[in-house]
Amino acid sequence: MSSRRRKQPAGPFGRASIPVLLLVALILVMLGLLIAAYPTYTFVRGLVIGSLHPLEQFDSGETLEFTDSDPYSGYLLSMEVDERNAAIPPMEIDLRTSDGTPPETSPIDRWNSIMGREYKQFLVIEPPADGRLTIRIDTVDSEDFLIYRRIDDVFERSIRRSMPLWITAALPLLGGGILLGVVLVRLVNTSSRVELRIE
Repeated sequence: MSSRRRKQPAGPFGRASIPVLLLVALILVMLGLLIAAYPTYTFVRGLVIGSLHPLEQFDSGETLEFTDSDPYSGYLLSMEVDERNAAIPPMEIDLRTSDGTPPETSPIDRWNSIMGREYKQFLVIEPPADGRLTIRIDTVDSEDFLIYRRIDDVFERSIRRSMPLWITAALPLLGGGILLGVVLVRLVNTSSRVELRIE
């Protein structure tokens, strides 16, 4: 009495057993996660440091010689306020680049809260090519001013830096996902054959 040998599934994974496919899939997924860990860390770190930490802090009536060694972003000129909706007091602002000309600026009226303190953002300064500015703000009362990077510029740069490694990490993750799909199909087919034999 002759018995037919079941034909092996075609394709590159046709002869591989389910445990082997599952092991390879898990290895690929773990490799993808390991590759993605570093750019994810640098993205979060760069975004937090670039947007939440001030580049400079100074008082009104003080002339600040500001130098940015990496002038890739615009700057937000902010003032610490007592409450969220506090009005900006009258002030005289003197901004100069290294050649004595005023930089490009645009007004903004926005608040943000950092570490339990409230800040009012009131001026956007476009970065000069050499990253050097002379800033002086005169007010009636003494006020605290801070310079932050513009968050959309920080976000764009962080994404651009991390994207190549994220794309690299996506390849083994995709391969692992495909293999897990193959394993799932195999398990479904095996379960179906067992049910048919029982009937």
